[in-house]
Amino acid sequence: MKSMYARAGAGALCAALLAGCGGDDNGSLLLTVTVYGLIKPGLVLTNNNGEQDLSVPAGSDPSPSGTGQSVYFPNLIAQDANFNVTVKSQPTATTCTPVEGSNTGKANYYNAQRVVVQCVTNSYKLGGTISGLTQDQVTLTNGSVTVTVRPETGSTFTFPGTVYDGLNYGVTVLTQPSGLTCSVQNGTGTMPSGDMLNVVVTCAPKSA
Repeated sequence: MKSMYARAGAGALCAALLAGCGGDDNGSLLLTVTVYGLIKPGLVLTNNNGEQDLSVPAGSDPSPSGTGQSVYFPNLIAQDANFNVTVKSQPTATTCTPVEGSNTGKANYYNAQRVVVQCVTNSYKLGGTISGLTQDQVTLTNGSVTVTVRPETGSTFTFPGTVYDGLNYGVTVLTQPSGLTCSVQNGTGTMPSGDMLNVVVTCAPKSA
């Protein structure tokens, strides 16, 4: 009789220990992902090859090392359960990659909150053509980025660096050339999925 009670007590203790360690089906840990650099829709993450999916909304900071957004898988996971967070669907014009070492393991209170995904949005060249620049030089600006064009430079220009797909651009004249007035056409818009080289700058002699 004592043996039967002992076995029953041991079974209850084992069940309690399993539940306390997160061994139940409901789980006790929130699988948290911090996503950096996402400004486009369409990112879908998955845990354990489709065990559960997570759609991530577009953020506002395109920098892969900027302000991240934290998102959470809908179902809790158990302590010591294996997790493997991967990208199921890439967002528009963007490549997202889980940071190696953060996205897999056996879940505990610390690593379940430290999965990191970094996204890089495609970026393209911004530039155009210029005519009538017969002397001196003109400086154009797009935000904080500038380019200086001289007569010997030729009839085309390109801003240094690139502009992220989907971001707004606005080209204006920062410094006019001596004796000339330059104006900009097609200088504002949203960056397409490719180089934008249709900005037109026209220079003419200043009116008396």
